Amino acid sequence: MLITKKIIEDDKDYYIESIFDSTNILKTTYFPSYKRLYISFGRGQTYSYGNINEELYKEFEKSHSQGKFFINEIKKNPDKFPYRKEFSLYPREIEEIRRIINENKNELDDE
Repeated sequence: MLITKKIIEDDKDYYIESIFDSTNILKTTYFPSYKRLYISFGRGQTYSYGNINEELYKEFEKSHSQGKFFINEIKKNPDKFPYRKEFSLYPREIEEIRRIINENKNELDDE
């Protein structure tokens, strides 16, 4: 489930940062002009996936389960969506993302 979404723009381009309440996916950063999606997983490992068009990214973002969508549509097609390991998040970054998820879940529960 999508928790937060930010569109970051400058004079030339933009990208999208999203945080999800998912058992496997913490955060994504999507660069439409490069068709590249960065996914930070639960333990902080971050991989990038190429050839991700905006339509596919929107389907991923809106899906009921981002983890299942990722596995079925992206991970199972490495020839179509080449990937590489990029970096790992610091433990404090993971904690901050989890704090944001918990705060937003609590707000949704209160409504």
